[in-house]
Amino acid sequence: MNELPDNNYEEARRWAGNADADLRAMQAVQNDVASPRRVVCFMAHLVVEKALKATLIDAEVPFGKTHDLIELHDLCSHAGRLRDIRRDELARLNPWAVDGRYTDDLAEAERTLAQELAAFAVEVMTVVHREMEVIPGRD
Repeated sequence: MNELPDNNYEEARRWAGNADADLRAMQAVQNDVASPRRVVCFMAHLVVEKALKATLIDAEVPFGKTHDLIELHDLCSHAGRLRDIRRDELARLNPWAVDGRYTDDLAEAERTLAQELAAFAVEVMTVVHREMEVIPGRD
């Protein structure tokens, strides 16, 4: 079932704020050399998922429960939003929605992959901030 909150403006900024907080957490894990790289990849997925959902809420586009970044991006793109986000990077990030949570599901991520996916999450947040005219920490 697709749902949309009643107050799209404030709710979209709340989601963007949550994505910003997760981005800071991802960066803290990334900077901790003892932390598993798979957690960085999982957190990068979480950041991008929340950012896409914030954009959809802001654009008043209902969406169902999903972790699929390609599906969410398609909805954004059809609404004229986030069209420049690289789909190949979304596809690379997609498996980490669930797999990064459990060590049995996926081998530990390589450091380079974790760095690339983390950088992509930062890039997505930058675009979302610009499109939603959000200043991190102020909304």
